Amino acid sequence: MVSTFHGLELGKRGLMAGQASIATTGHNMANANTKGYSRQQVNATTSASLDIWTSGQINPGQLGSGVSIDSITRVRDRFLDHQYRDQSGTLGEWSVKQETLDRLETIINEPSETGLQSAMDQLWGAFQDLTNDPGSLSAKVVIKERAQEFVETAQAINRSMTYLNDSLTNQIAEKVSEANGYLSQIAQLNESIKRSGTQANDLLDKRDVLVEELSKMVAINVSEQPNGIYNISLKSDSTNTPLTQIDIPTADDGGELFGGELSGLIQSKEIVNAYQENFSTVVTDFVVASEMSGTDDNPGVNLFAGDGIDSLAVNPVLDENIDLIAPFSSFDENNYESVKKDFRSIVSKLGAESQAAINFNANYEAALQATDNRRQSMTGISLDEEMVNLVKYQHSYNAAARMISTVDQMLDTIINRMAAR
Repeated sequence: MVSTFHGLELGKRGLMAGQASIATTGHNMANANTKGYSRQQVNATTSASLDIWTSGQINPGQLGSGVSIDSITRVRDRFLDHQYRDQSGTLGEWSVKQETLDRLETIINEPSETGLQSAMDQLWGAFQDLTNDPGSLSAKVVIKERAQEFVETAQAINRSMTYLNDSLTNQIAEKVSEANGYLSQIAQLNESIKRSGTQANDLLDKRDVLVEELSKMVAINVSEQPNGIYNISLKSDSTNTPLTQIDIPTADDGGELFGGELSGLIQSKEIVNAYQENFSTVVTDFVVASEMSGTDDNPGVNLFAGDGIDSLAVNPVLDENIDLIAPFSSFDENNYESVKKDFRSIVSKLGAESQAAINFNANYEAALQATDNRRQSMTGISLDEEMVNLVKYQHSYNAAARMISTVDQMLDTIINRMAAR
């Protein structure tokens, strides 16, 4: 025979389950717009049944004892989390490369009326005018002015590329510092979760937010230990050594050691360096092609002076005697077309790489958004759904309270009224 108070225990457990479910639903609704919050749910099972005597049966009957709360857990899909981190790192890498290529296109600024191509065309046209009128002083003045425009344009583009390279170097240092900050916070949360247990849902959410931010910067592997701690390692590290700090990468590390935005920044520096070298080659070839040949009466002097773009200048000798500009130049059409072809090749390559980066970036962004949508459909908060749950749990709580009230009346009859008779 079960205890007279068995019904009270049943009602009490129902009240506890309903109260926990209502509180969890309210917590979900309150955090519907909280970044990184995962929907939580109460996991309940039937309590262990009680053996009771039943007539006509060899084995005893079993009487239910109510409901038990096993856990309150987050609704998460580890596969989607892993996929999201991988795609986030890839998108971070390509978004940086796209931004760098876009800035390079802005720097080179072709086709344009103020770019290097226009400066070369105008100088070529000035040489043509001098060829048509070898004794024209005004034609020589124009050549000198056009040459100065070419120097200033080339140096401005080169300086902008240098600034871009320096900016990428600073960004790498900032990203490394930011990533180390995330690693430090993750380590602190690991310790808190270890002390609190694996059902510290809000702490787990905070840690996952930090891990996802870190995955944008570096390609990482994440493995969860039985005690709830995350072990984080670089994807490129075959030994899976726990990552505690990231050092500022050098050129020897290449783009493979670090994934995500760091990989994009490292590769972007290589891209900028390559284009700057190619641009310097074009400028040098143009300067060589414009060297004077002159005549026996006026052999002329080189139009440009200096070693490299930074020191490039119009020959200062021409300030004193502009007539030293020769009426004829070795700057013939073949040399000019060769230099133009090389420069057009740089511009075309840059345009193609930039468009490819835009396409890759758009594709990876769409893939990441699709993965995030699938995650949100599972772990996100639907206020309509939570409102339905709230009403359901409220009825469950009221029913449990009604049962306790009924059992209380039964006990009152047994204890008070039967005793009175």
